[in-house]
Amino acid sequence: YCRRFAGFSSCFSPEGQAWVNGVRICLMQEILNSAVYNNNGTCQELLEFAYGSHPDCYVDNGFCTDIFLSLTNLDCLIDDVLDFSDILTILGIQQIYETTKRCAQQTVDSFLSSVGNWIQSATGRINELLTNLRDLLEGCETGLDLLFVLDSSGSIGSGNFVTMKNFVADVITHFVIRDNSTRVGLIRFTDTASILIPLGSINNTQQLTIAVNNIVYIGGGTRTDLALDLVPTAFINARVNEGIPRVVILLTDGQSNEPTLTAQAAPRVHDNIEVYSILVMSI
Repeated sequence: YCRRFAGFSSCFSPEGQAWVNGVRICLMQEILNSAVYNNNGTCQELLEFAYGSHPDCYVDNGFCTDIFLSLTNLDCLIDDVLDFSDILTILGIQQIYETTKRCAQQTVDSFLSSVGNWIQSATGRINELLTNLRDLLEGCETGLDLLFVLDSSGSIGSGNFVTMKNFVADVITHFVIRDNSTRVGLIRFTDTASILIPLGSINNTQQLTIAVNNIVYIGGGTRTDLALDLVPTAFINARVNEGIPRVVILLTDGQSNEPTLTAQAAPRVHDNIEVYSILVMSI
């Protein structure tokens, strides 16, 4: 197989060729360090050892990403290099099974690591946001006028939209929701933007949480500009004259269909308004 891989090396991508070289070195080291080789094992023992060492050498050198997830490299391996008379044996089938199992575990481990990192990062950002909001409250005993703006476009996806609603429900638990304290409003946008919860229309935390959870994901385009243009209207009854801070929390994936219009709308929203943008991403 060393000669077969060398003979067909041109059909591999640069990543595939690097994998071939890495595997070749790994397999040679495994053989040279083995008790079977050093104790003059039989040919059958060497064959079984070689098959058994393949999965670790394959996976450790990037098989799961550079070969398995690359159509070019996978086609080269299957169509040109491999001899199916070797694969359709007990040792060959065991090799495929062990390699596939390692790839699956590696994918799961990578995913769980990514999720853990994302949760840690997201928790840090949420805590920072809450700290900033509490700082605003320090000089204002009567609370905030707080407006959430939720992206309900197709690129967000229904799963992320539920996460966004859960985030909103969590944030509001940190404040006293009353007409003379913190008041909350909410805008949802896709191809259009609409005020689903007028500012201060619900002055009970439990009822407000129910209203947020009942908001429906609808998909469609991402007209962030229309949502930003609607912010002044949503704040029409804000307590500006009483010195109550106005705060906007925008949750979006950042992929506006009208980036120029969005850039034009953004400065108008920042006029004496605290704005926090939270990027929503899939893992």
